[in-house]
Amino acid sequence: MRLRTAALSLPVGFATAALAAWTVSCSLAAPQDAVEPVAVGLSAVAPKGAVVLFSGKADDIAANWMKRDGSGPSPWKAEAGVMSPVQGDISTKAEFGDCYLHVEFRPTVDAEGKTRGHGNAGVGMQGRYEIQILDSFGGKPESHGCGAFYSQKAPKVNACKKAGEWQSFDIIYRAPRLNEQGQVTERARATVFQNGILIHNNEDFAGPTGIQYGQFKGEAALGPIILQGDHDPVEFRNIWLVPM
Repeated sequence: MRLRTAALSLPVGFATAALAAWTVSCSLAAPQDAVEPVAVGLSAVAPKGAVVLFSGKADDIAANWMKRDGSGPSPWKAEAGVMSPVQGDISTKAEFGDCYLHVEFRPTVDAEGKTRGHGNAGVGMQGRYEIQILDSFGGKPESHGCGAFYSQKAPKVNACKKAGEWQSFDIIYRAPRLNEQGQVTERARATVFQNGILIHNNEDFAGPTGIQYGQFKGEAALGPIILQGDHDPVEFRNIWLVPM
């Protein structure tokens, strides 16, 4: 299991927690239908050595994010520690391969407590592989629902909270492996915890998902993190990444 080996390269303390989470994920692998979802105690605090992409400050947006197409700085706003979308998707300036990504998100609600739109957004690994965000509270797991590998694989369980509540993804991501000709020899893979609950256990992507429109065509060893902001007003906070 390559991801288990990669976890050992994480900062001291965090490596132990990540490895424990990975061990639990392996124990839940079969048969999933017979297992009640169990929340794992994953830390939301960025460990020493992490790349902090957003800690609540406007300066973090200016330093780490740009428009999706790279044409200028990110127009997204920071207020009270929360990042809100303005004028479409954003991309990290830096590119990453194998990594552990923590991101917190909140589908917003109106004054009556109703979800604005459908709570539709997403987190794109390498700008190519989307973990879907949606207000899926109370629904069945499906390939377009929250936590899905968008349009490819439904999460094992629906771990969603109600819209208006903060939620989290912890994504242990393994980039695709390419040969000297740029051909994929091993697909991109991810283990994903939503709100501390295992929803994908070392699953592979069939290939890039729909989030790669416009930019980031094909597959590559490195790529940026994308946050979708061209659908519904979903807010973000506390985003950090540990390269692996």
